[in-house]
Amino acid sequence: MAPVREEVAAYVEKHNLEPRLSAMLSELVQARPDNVASWMSGYLAAAGSADGAGRAPGAPPAAPSADAAKLEPQRSLMKQVVEVCARAQQTAFAHVTLSGHFVTEATKPEFGQYQNNAALSLFGRLKGTPSAPSSPRAVALALADAMRAAADELCAGLIDKLEVAGAGFINIWIARTWIEARVLDAAIVGMRPPAVVACRALVDFSSPNVAKEMHVGHLRSTIIGDTICRVLEFTGHETMRVNHVGDWGTQFGMLIAHMRREHPDFLSAPPPISDLQQFYKAAKVRFDEDASFKAEAHKNVVALQAGDPDCHKAWTLICEASREEFSKVYRRLGIELDEVGESFYNPFIPAVVSTLERYGQVVTEGGAKVIFPPQSKHAIPLIVVKSDGGFNYDSTDLAAVWYRLCELKAEWVIYVVDAGQGSHFDLVFDAAANAGWTAEGTRLQHVQFGLVCGEDGKRFRTRSGEVVRLVDLLDEAKARMLATFKERQAAAQSGGAVVSDLAAAGAASADGDEGEGGSFAFGAPHMADEEMERAAEALGYAAVKYMDLKSNRTSNYIFNYERMLATNGNTAVYLLYAHARLCSIIDKSGADMAALKAARTPIVLEHPAEQAVGLAVAQFAEKVEDVLRELQPHVLCEYLYDTCVKLNVFVRECRVINVPETPSRLMLCAAGIATMRKCFDLLGMAWLERI
Repeated sequence: MAPVREEVAAYVEKHNLEPRLSAMLSELVQARPDNVASWMSGYLAAAGSADGAGRAPGAPPAAPSADAAKLEPQRSLMKQVVEVCARAQQTAFAHVTLSGHFVTEATKPEFGQYQNNAALSLFGRLKGTPSAPSSPRAVALALADAMRAAADELCAGLIDKLEVAGAGFINIWIARTWIEARVLDAAIVGMRPPAVVACRALVDFSSPNVAKEMHVGHLRSTIIGDTICRVLEFTGHETMRVNHVGDWGTQFGMLIAHMRREHPDFLSAPPPISDLQQFYKAAKVRFDEDASFKAEAHKNVVALQAGDPDCHKAWTLICEASREEFSKVYRRLGIELDEVGESFYNPFIPAVVSTLERYGQVVTEGGAKVIFPPQSKHAIPLIVVKSDGGFNYDSTDLAAVWYRLCELKAEWVIYVVDAGQGSHFDLVFDAAANAGWTAEGTRLQHVQFGLVCGEDGKRFRTRSGEVVRLVDLLDEAKARMLATFKERQAAAQSGGAVVSDLAAAGAASADGDEGEGGSFAFGAPHMADEEMERAAEALGYAAVKYMDLKSNRTSNYIFNYERMLATNGNTAVYLLYAHARLCSIIDKSGADMAALKAARTPIVLEHPAEQAVGLAVAQFAEKVEDVLRELQPHVLCEYLYDTCVKLNVFVRECRVINVPETPSRLMLCAAGIATMRKCFDLLGMAWLERI
């Protein structure tokens, strides 16, 4: 106990945690672990994360300060239309109940912005009843009348026109003044989150293994998980970002043995472990080829689990080296999360197993304690306790879900893990529910995703067949973007024409040459080397993220650098270019945007291209609702791309500078910029004001 006590005291003093000491000791007493050193090391590893001091492991950070408070939420446009339609249905056909709603976006502007398709279903339910309408169209006419009254009551000024078309479709036109008001709000204060019922959420994502480098296999969990967290935080959910790192297991016996042989003085002179991958490979070679080394490794596992201070010190050094390498990747990707490794949950496993046994879920099979799926005794079970009495991955996941539900009181636990783990999480979630850990309304959700593949459709690997390191992938994306900048800069300096793909596609601004002055040629002479380096990094990293996020997460996708970094089509480069172009237009105008906003300069949407942009901006909140409901980031990517296309059409067809409409159109540009920036923020992409 002495080394542990000393470590606790040192940690408390270093981080000024004296006020928390009694609470820490209280938790230790309540846990009564068999292995105190293991319990405390896990506790310290979790509590010692970037901003974790002073709060329980896995708990959310402190609430933001007042000056960081978000904007008041707003009811989305779709939600208001649905409410009008639902009230109308209750009024006109109170005795009929339909599940869900039948409101969709209109497919063409000539049909309005939304469409209510409930009449056909209502007609089917009403057929054969007294005074049943004669046709779906008759139902639609009655429903439209009720919708007008409901709109006046619920949200006056929202709906401009209703029209019954075809067999009974109700086309809905939103009042232009309503859209203009919402777009003006976006231009002045930014994008408001949708009004949703928030809860206490926990997202388990990334989760690399200690002593192994992060590779392309970690890309999807890390990026998708971060975006889900950003959307949850934006919509007011109290969000815990948990990095469930693999920091425990039999492999540490091997690594500790290798540490002893390579660095026998590691206790007095901790070695810098610069190449973890090589360290792990060398240990594995020894383990496979040297019987005495293998025996030593097995002894180290037992000693580590028993709290041996020397083994614990070696384990700590290995974990710290891994943590530093992981942090480098997370910093490059702009991702924050709290490390709560597998080791943290070890002390809770015996009590969790006992609870599951009391609820009759655990059976003995071949000397092991297992939980079978309720529907089949022939499926692969959860192995709660191995035949040798040890614990494993399944044991840890059961303890983790218990801790998250019963100790952290999470109401929505989201696991961002590959699709291959689906059956495993089904069993874990069933066990949690059967043990009574899930309260009413609690959600346990596996957000699964497909593979990152090469051109051959198989897992993305290097030419030599090795897994692609994540740092190498990021380096390559940046290097290729930088090469593109330099190539275009050289062409411009030699007098060659530098025309972007946007201009070639006919997207040149109505105000003259592309980008209000030609400042959009990638790598143009005005870019200094340092600026070019920063731009290449921002675009390269954003391209990696967007390539992943724009794909439906449940599907595999082909990773291709050329397509990823293309300047046309649905790519990060195209989107960031469109954003920089709008910034350039405002900059060239010389307008005092702060004054225009302070004066609440009206936005007037006369031109069809203006109206298309206005509607897109007004629909932001409902698109965020869609992402939140399905936890599908590609929905936000599709919205962002569609909005950028409409903005490019707008600047091509509508002159912004030196026209009577200039104030209004500059404000519309500001609203477009606000929309894009919030989307970039939710997707974890850094934006640039010029490229």
